[in-house]
Amino acid sequence: MGRYLLLFVLLPAFLLSAGCGGKQYDKSNADMKANLEPELWDTSQILKNLQRGRPLTEQEKKALASRGAIQFDLDVKENEEVQVFLQYFSIDKRGSMDTWLRRAEPHLPYVRAVLASYNLPPDLIALPFIESGYNTMAYSPVGAGGMWQFMPYTGRRFGLTVDWWVDERRDPYKSTVAAAKYLTKLYQMFGDWNLALAAYNAGEGKISRVMAASGQCDFFDIAKDPKLLKDETRHYVPKFLAVLKIFQNLETLGFKKVNWQAGPNLKEVPAPGGTDLAALAQACGMPWEQFRDYNPGFRRQVSPPDMTVNVYVPVAKEQVALAFLQNPGNYPSSGTQVLTAQAGDTWWAIARRSGMPVAELRQLNASLPETLPPGQTVRVALSASGADNSALAEGPDACAPKPLAAAPSKPIKHRVSKGDSIDSVARKYGVSTKDLLAANKMKHAGRLTLGSWIVVPGAPAPAAPAAKPAPALAEAAPSAAHTVAKGETFGSIAAKYGVSTQELMAANNMRSAKDLLVGKRLTVPGKAAKNAPAAPQLAAALPQPAPAAASASYTVKAGDTLHSIARANSLDPKQLIAANGGKTALRVGDKINLPGKAAPAPAHIAAATQAPAPKGLPQPAAAKTFGQPAPTPAASKAFAQAAPQPAAAKQQVAEKQTKPAGKSVNYKVGPGDTLWGIAKKFNVDPSSLMAWNNIKSGGALQAGAQLTIHSQ
Repeated sequence: MGRYLLLFVLLPAFLLSAGCGGKQYDKSNADMKANLEPELWDTSQILKNLQRGRPLTEQEKKALASRGAIQFDLDVKENEEVQVFLQYFSIDKRGSMDTWLRRAEPHLPYVRAVLASYNLPPDLIALPFIESGYNTMAYSPVGAGGMWQFMPYTGRRFGLTVDWWVDERRDPYKSTVAAAKYLTKLYQMFGDWNLALAAYNAGEGKISRVMAASGQCDFFDIAKDPKLLKDETRHYVPKFLAVLKIFQNLETLGFKKVNWQAGPNLKEVPAPGGTDLAALAQACGMPWEQFRDYNPGFRRQVSPPDMTVNVYVPVAKEQVALAFLQNPGNYPSSGTQVLTAQAGDTWWAIARRSGMPVAELRQLNASLPETLPPGQTVRVALSASGADNSALAEGPDACAPKPLAAAPSKPIKHRVSKGDSIDSVARKYGVSTKDLLAANKMKHAGRLTLGSWIVVPGAPAPAAPAAKPAPALAEAAPSAAHTVAKGETFGSIAAKYGVSTQELMAANNMRSAKDLLVGKRLTVPGKAAKNAPAAPQLAAALPQPAPAAASASYTVKAGDTLHSIARANSLDPKQLIAANGGKTALRVGDKINLPGKAAPAPAHIAAATQAPAPKGLPQPAAAKTFGQPAPTPAASKAFAQAAPQPAAAKQQVAEKQTKPAGKSVNYKVGPGDTLWGIAKKFNVDPSSLMAWNNIKSGGALQAGAQLTIHSQ
């Protein structure tokens, strides 16, 4: 009976903790609430609202007849679908389209330049319209974020940091570069822009599986079957084409012409870890809202403590920002709240009270001891959104203001060693004695049995978040070595060397405090500033000469190939081989040279053509600006004509790739065979299969054709 009574008592607590992991988690992240307009994501409602059979005006006929850089061959039914969406966005949702166009103006020049630098069709400039309406702060109901609507995992795959401190999916510069990389990969995989766009919406895995299951390699044939794809993906390409034709014919359809010089001229300024961003904004004479518009990627009013980040400020404010960063202590703190530790307070208790995760709280206060004395002041980072700054912790921490709520981090086990006591274990892990006793169902701090295991609730040491992916070009700072002495912990060693607990544990491949043994030699990682991948891209993308860069180095990781490293750093594989003395065999841990890939100095972000600064902000003569190349209408056509199609670029790269060693086999294409299916069958890359057989499109396979396949 007692057992059932205990279950009855604990069940509500369990349900409470489970609920926190779901809906309450979203509520605690006020800056990540779903905010997309319904016409961007509610496909079922859109299809209900579509009015079919409306006659076309002469202007609409002209817009529909226009051709872009991507050639889409549509039949009558598919053309009707594009027509319906064109009328929907140009008539029914004209107000929304107008809003999106004005919102897009500051970003259009940079997006166009990056697409050109990656040899992508300029037509893809229309993609953020149907993804987010060019809203940098957009979030979908399923968690996609930013202008390009990356899911967190996909964003991280392409170099974007998404954590408690920042969400670089919202950074229009970094996310645009990531989107260009992703679109390049999708086109190389499918060889067809219809399929590549569908994969951008549904994921490459989904489209690949549908192609294999259906035996179809044409998007519109696949889209005819509602069982294969969701409505959103089935209508995605026609919707894209409709908005593209509107964008290409704005004046014809009665829309206001785009102002290509609408955005501000920004400079990139490196800010050390833990910079008070709100104080920086005040020093520059900017309201926080304006600063955040320029820097939407920050989720807190303090920068991440463990890394140098780049902050965007108006050109006219650059010197003021640099002066602040040289002496930040001369300015009052604005981006943090100070809490005072009470008698018996632990880091876990402060974290629960402030709503800030333990790991991030320790990061921000790395110089403080593990045991907090009464009266000790602790800094708490404020939310960049300014909303609910009392409870914005990431993940389960946000749900732990009450004892019955779930623990803020996963409990770990500690093996009792000689001399251990409840008090010493509690101090070691930064938890209270009361919490430790409760977690182990102990009534008092009795003697511990040597070799037994005890549960440590919410210990900060093992709560290391996923490591932030450092850009490939960042050079590592020299590491130091440290021999563990008696009584030392990860937190005390990290504070001694000015690094975070997570970095220290990651550098030594350790997952919990029990791995820390007296006498063990630890590697203490350096603290090199991380380069922002987006800023240097603009200089490369815009048509002006740039000074040659020196080589940088890259450490080979598991799964890397010469081709993948070259592609990730926009290099020719032959250049990469030449820069490394003809070396083609790679081993994990090898350092290789990246020719001409050193990151430029902050002062050389981009020498773009001048655009007028916002009203009230004077623009210095010959200022180097970020984001506004001030193109002319003629330039737009030039991009479309001059930018080579990715098919050719993909073919060149694939042909230059070193052929895998091994025997070659011939394969006869059978009915229903697809390029992806054959590649999967022989465990080879689809782009390699295309290169070996001089295939330019994934849809070019014919039954009976002979393919050459190199075994790997």
